[in-house]
Amino acid sequence: MDNYQCSKCGTLVQSSKNPSAHGCPKGSMHQWTRIGSVGDTNYQCKKCSTLVRMDKAPSAHGCPSGSMHQWTKL
Repeated sequence: MDNYQCSKCGTLVQSSKNPSAHGCPKGSMHQWTRIGSVGDTNYQCKKCSTLVRMDKAPSAHGCPSGSMHQWTKL
């Protein structure tokens, strides 16, 4: 199971495959970024406040607040 986030609207989903791109509230299609595998460690982005549970440090790409996530391990 992986965490995916839309870089346009910030929606976060857990899925075993790339989620459907249809229906983004910020404009017709979601732009999904795979952040990484679901795990037991919490990380939060300082820029967009997204909170994810990961098996290791998440990918920095695709922050909806601009450019790169700035993850902090909680």
